[in-house]
Amino acid sequence: MHELTTISAQHVRRRWPLTGRGREVAAILRSLLAEGTDGVLLAGDTGVGKSRVVEAVLDRCAVSSCHTARIVCTPADRDLPLGAVRQLAPEPGDPADPAEALLKAARGRTVVIAVDDASWLDEASAAVIQRLVVHAGARVLMATATAPAEGLRRWGRWSRTDLAPLGRTRTKDLVEAVLEAPVDGLTLDRLWRVTGGNPLFLREVLCGAVDEGALVPREGVVTWRDGVTGDAYSSHTAAAALDALSAEELDALRYLAVAHSAPLEVMERLVAMPVLERLEEHRLIQFDQSGRVPLLRVAHPLHAHTVVARTGALRIHRIRNDLATAMMACRPDDRVRTVQWRLAAQLDVPDDKVLAAADEALRDRDVAVAEQLSRQVAAPAGAWRLGRALVARGEYAEAEKWLAEAARELTDPAARANVAALRAVNLFWGFHEPRRALEVVAEAKAAIPADDAGDLLAAEALVLVFDGRPEAAHEMVARLPDRPPDDPVLAGAMAPLRPQLLLFTGRPAQAIAELSAARGGVAGAWPMMRAMTQVCHVHALVMAGEVARAAETVRRYYQDAVEQGSPAGVGLVALAGGICAYYQGQPEQAATWLREARALTDSQPRFRFRESVLAISAGVAAELGDVDEARELLDRLGEAGAVQSVADYGAFGEVWALVIAGDREGAGVVLRRRATEALAAGNVLMATEFLHVDIRLNPSAATAARLREIAENADGELYGLLADHAAALAGRDLRGMNRVSAAFEQRGYLGFALEAAAAGAMFRGGREVNALARRTQRLLGEHRGVWPEWLPPPKSAPVLTRRELQICELAARGMENTAIARTLSVSPRTVENHLQRAYGKLGIHRRTELAAALAEDGLTLR
Repeated sequence: MHELTTISAQHVRRRWPLTGRGREVAAILRSLLAEGTDGVLLAGDTGVGKSRVVEAVLDRCAVSSCHTARIVCTPADRDLPLGAVRQLAPEPGDPADPAEALLKAARGRTVVIAVDDASWLDEASAAVIQRLVVHAGARVLMATATAPAEGLRRWGRWSRTDLAPLGRTRTKDLVEAVLEAPVDGLTLDRLWRVTGGNPLFLREVLCGAVDEGALVPREGVVTWRDGVTGDAYSSHTAAAALDALSAEELDALRYLAVAHSAPLEVMERLVAMPVLERLEEHRLIQFDQSGRVPLLRVAHPLHAHTVVARTGALRIHRIRNDLATAMMACRPDDRVRTVQWRLAAQLDVPDDKVLAAADEALRDRDVAVAEQLSRQVAAPAGAWRLGRALVARGEYAEAEKWLAEAARELTDPAARANVAALRAVNLFWGFHEPRRALEVVAEAKAAIPADDAGDLLAAEALVLVFDGRPEAAHEMVARLPDRPPDDPVLAGAMAPLRPQLLLFTGRPAQAIAELSAARGGVAGAWPMMRAMTQVCHVHALVMAGEVARAAETVRRYYQDAVEQGSPAGVGLVALAGGICAYYQGQPEQAATWLREARALTDSQPRFRFRESVLAISAGVAAELGDVDEARELLDRLGEAGAVQSVADYGAFGEVWALVIAGDREGAGVVLRRRATEALAAGNVLMATEFLHVDIRLNPSAATAARLREIAENADGELYGLLADHAAALAGRDLRGMNRVSAAFEQRGYLGFALEAAAAGAMFRGGREVNALARRTQRLLGEHRGVWPEWLPPPKSAPVLTRRELQICELAARGMENTAIARTLSVSPRTVENHLQRAYGKLGIHRRTELAAALAEDGLTLR
């Protein structure tokens, strides 16, 4: 299916391309060669890529007919007079004056001298370079991580360029260029966070990851192997930075490396402020004032890892004790961090305080800390908290184990109700077992007082909504605002219920309005439910006729999902991106989104939407003409063994298998049956999806009538367009097909626009058929349309002759037939005959339509 099966270490260790520095190189070149400038100071941290930028600038200078020379300084040069400039000599050991030799070789051209790592330039060499600038007009590019030589700083007209680390987008471009493959968003985000966009750090991390087999290709996409965090690789660059620290600076860095982050007032009790200030100035630590409590943290995770790796166990134990003591002294109200540090220092902490801290961490959406603290309590209450945190993390199998244990041991009715609700949600979302989930709810309701059953209502509503049974769920969802769950996991799971219910019942515009009104309220401790709410918004925009806005929104939500750090959440948003791209008529882009969705979730057999991902991927592969890939995906869908629900797209797997086999009628039977099942459950959305595919495979008045009835009761503009499409197909209405194709195109549904035009062009007719054929050819050319599997080859549009085009152009300018006849030396009757033939070929009826028709075909007026 995809050629990428391994990641070559040679790709990572070879010379890396210079990526994402084009603007900086161009700006430095302009400054360097501008009048009134002696040179450019290129400043940046070690490893940020100064040397590669210097090389690129020198190459551009050479192309501009400058004579270039490069000096690479080392610590040894600092104490060796003229040690650096001796590199300007034509041959090593040449006794000639290096400056004279350089000018002789330049032969009158502008001399550009690059000094790499200028902080080690000796004063005598600096004086030589100064003379070359003053007396020979040389230009100097100095690259340095610190201040350059004093002799250079005292003279010259310098401009300065600060070379920043790579941002997220440039890091992505560089990593994918090195690996020669796309990389999933979570992996890219992790690499960027670990390395801070420093290319040298990035190289060291990628080398370590490839050597250990931590990066693996899945579905043609590079991703971290399961369980690998990506921040535990050594860095020689980071180690060198630590070697330059004083003992007190290194001790201060150890505190922050062990703590991960610490309040400023805690660190002030442990370390002198001037030491912290120096570390910040060296950019080894960061001062974060964005939260309620000002925090200090190590700037680069690689520095933190290197510090901890060099610190012995006894010292780490002492550091943890110091941190816990300082925390208790100045911030005892910081319950989570206090408990964490006391436990890390192996100090006694009562179970109730640990559980309270775990609850607080979960409310703050720090699920990892909630899990870590819950594991410290070997009691039913600990099992309950642990199971809840594992649900939020998507560890469904282990969550069921701990929740089942808590259900057996807990006696408090409210606690038992919460555990039962969490188990029901977990069984449905993690195991695809709606019947068993509802049985757990029913058993708990029978054994628990009604006053304690609020969480159970939320769980039952979630199961019914996402199992595609809006009729049954409607009343429960309506009651939820009066009995909202306090549990942070269940509270987060409530956010998508009402919008999804509206989406299923054909009211996407109302769903959009309610989501917009609650924009700041989508929180909760379950990243998957945050992503689900976002996906619901994207899908609602698609069905409301706003696919362009949906595409913009899904990109924003994708970045948010990446920051949340949940593979399943990112996979779900990527699935929405694939659906959105499919509706836009961009199957190649859809395939890219869907490959990432599979790469992130295929190793998770309990991913809730795995069947949808596989089924939609198969349909897109078939549309792209890759039938072998489509069959392979459908085989995997069959191996999944899940019962497809009418609530998701997994049910299309059977349909695509029949279409690929050439059995359109059999596919239609399945589609109509599925549509009937969906309507019986109140699921208007999926019924529409099934019926619209059916009408395209097997046009019929009955299916068109069903789609029209749905559209009349829906509030989304796309429902009306799909009904119009169905009516025109069933009635073989040429003008209707032309209108609906234009409407699809205007709203951005380019695949449907192309398909409607192509299908209409197959009908019998004259001018309208030609107009549709022309539209088909234009859409194929402009939008790189891909031909649907179920359509015969596109019909070619008639081509205007040279004379017809000439006459049409003149007529479109407003010339009368007699004037055209005089201009071309032909008779008015000949002009009229040519126009009538052209009208037929262009699919128009009157002279006033000529200009638009010629422009649509790209036949611009001369």
